[in-house]
Amino acid sequence: MFALSKSKLKILLCWGLLNLIVFSGISVKAEEFPERLVDDFGEVVRIDKKPERIISLSPANTEILFAIGAGDKVVGITSYCNYPPCVEKIDRIGGFTTPNIEAIVAKEPDLVIASYGNGEENIKKLKELGITVLSLRARSLEDVLKDILLVGKATGYTSQAEELAGNLKIRIEAVKKKAERIPDDKKPRILYLVWYPELWVAGKGTFADGLIKIAGGKNVASDLDGWKIMSKEAFIRKDPQIILCSGMGKNSFFLKEKICRDPDLKIVSALKDNQVFTIYSDIVERPGPRVVDGLEKISFYIQNWWQNRKGKNGKN
Repeated sequence: MFALSKSKLKILLCWGLLNLIVFSGISVKAEEFPERLVDDFGEVVRIDKKPERIISLSPANTEILFAIGAGDKVVGITSYCNYPPCVEKIDRIGGFTTPNIEAIVAKEPDLVIASYGNGEENIKKLKELGITVLSLRARSLEDVLKDILLVGKATGYTSQAEELAGNLKIRIEAVKKKAERIPDDKKPRILYLVWYPELWVAGKGTFADGLIKIAGGKNVASDLDGWKIMSKEAFIRKDPQIILCSGMGKNSFFLKEKICRDPDLKIVSALKDNQVFTIYSDIVERPGPRVVDGLEKISFYIQNWWQNRKGKNGKN
């Protein structure tokens, strides 16, 4: 046996790695810039080089950026951005609907990822100042996956975005398969509630509505558009079998407590069968990667309800 010097060993290792890449068909993908993309507003956005200073103008955008590994490029976020926890150290550049244009410009961003809720005038102003803006507006779970891929391309994290979207899609399909076990005429009636005593509920076109349907439920407020107040009479008449109390922090628990203590609602099936649950609003109403967590949570409640129902009917 003979000993190799460290320099020769390094050369052999590098040569071996190169041969592995060449002969195994593995390709090393270079960053593809400039990028020419079409955002959710239908605007063509040209990005000349990989962004190094990114500003996010919505909590969902911030979550996407960190989930694909671009978090270290983020130099500014809104006052509503709260996840992941490490974002606490990042400078704030205003609110969601009230971004501070001067604060954004001062950060010298090479990419701003905006959202529909920022207001068209604010987005227009940023573009007039020569700032590259990519605008997102996800309206469905499928749109969230598309936006993850779009942000991946815009930031130079394409492979990471593809991996994330792929994993999320697998989880979504798993929920859909579970939902197929419940016949259409047996799907539970569900109400997604966000306020009391005014009974603000999630109607048609909301993320909650979409998730409920994918998870195998029927949204009893689907005859309403968006977020609306439902009368107590309608609440009782629609007789939800599962009630989801949404809120941030302890708010969802307070909401559940108030609903369960309302004497007028005790005749509702969900209360009689102890099917009133809390759910964290950010994982349902925020169009980012964690919305799949919300989908799985809703699916969990529905599947438990279905198993209990089958058990009561002697169909185990």
